[in-house]
Amino acid sequence: MATTQQLLDEAIAARHQLLVGKARVSVGYGDRRVEFTAATLKQLDSYIAELRRRLAGTARRGRTRVQYVVPV
Repeated sequence: MATTQQLLDEAIAARHQLLVGKARVSVGYGDRRVEFTAATLKQLDSYIAELRRRLAGTARRGRTRVQYVVPV
């Protein structure tokens, strides 16, 4: 399986291809491949941001529960 850095590099290259006019690009992660178009550029940006968070060690691990305490 590819490392997070390799996935990020592939996603950034795919984004570049979309911006220079390629109609469709394909990005793989794990055993899945996802196709992006100019219309789904925001989704690709979100994927790139998530990969950057993983590399920085700040990836979200699900929702956190907020507890409110009422003083008695």
